[in-house]
Amino acid sequence: MGRFFDFAKRRIAGYIVFWILVFLFVGLFYNGDPPAQAAGLFVLFLAFIGSLLFTRRMKRKQRERRQAAQQTGGR
Repeated sequence: MGRFFDFAKRRIAGYIVFWILVFLFVGLFYNGDPPAQAAGLFVLFLAFIGSLLFTRRMKRKQRERRQAAQQTGGR
């Protein structure tokens, strides 16, 4: 449970920071411009996909470190 909880905390913190930055970006550049809202949604979609890919990469690296530690006799 420890590994899962550590990863979950990092993921939640990352999503909070990420969405705050995305909303600030969209708020600054698409403030009150209805035609640009579609572009804003597109930016949100791309940002979400990027976030998922980064999280997947982070989890894969964590798994590789864990396997390397087990092979060298750690933990």
